[in-house]
Amino acid sequence: MAITEDSTMRRSVAVAAAAVMAWISLGACYLGPDPMQYAALAMIAGRPTAVIVVCERSTVSVDLFLNDDTVDGALHRWSVTVTLPGRVQDVEVELLGTVRPGWEITSSEEEVIGTGLDSFKVEPLTSIDPGHHYTLDSSASGPEGARAPAVTFTTDDLPKIGAGQVLAPIDHKRSKVVSRDSFVNERCG
Repeated sequence: MAITEDSTMRRSVAVAAAAVMAWISLGACYLGPDPMQYAALAMIAGRPTAVIVVCERSTVSVDLFLNDDTVDGALHRWSVTVTLPGRVQDVEVELLGTVRPGWEITSSEEEVIGTGLDSFKVEPLTSIDPGHHYTLDSSASGPEGARAPAVTFTTDDLPKIGAGQVLAPIDHKRSKVVSRDSFVNERCG
């Protein structure tokens, strides 16, 4: 009887191992989430500017929104889609900047999203003011819903960003000032 139990156990282990190997080999065709865009905040010519690591995409979307409680309950957002002129590693997008070739501002009008009690108003963000928190995001979701971390900042953070530096996300809750080159080189690698 011990021989039968041992044989049954060996077959079970062999079947389980074969199933795991088959799953791994099928999974090898999937290389993970689509490349995500990463945003950091720079000060260029005295203006808050998004530095977006492109990760092989031909377009990038940049969203800047007010990230604190507002009296009117609306979402205040500035959004632009930038079509890139060719293969580039990163791109600069002046926040709240005027339209440039390849830019499409997608947040120029007030709109209501949803219906009934689940609805909310989206209004264009027109300035970055002291006393408020803002979030800069340029993440494109991968197939599993993974998103790159966004940068949350206030106007107090802007003078801390030196030439050749960016305020970059460490994770979904924290950011730190790093060199622009290190930020760009560490993403989408």
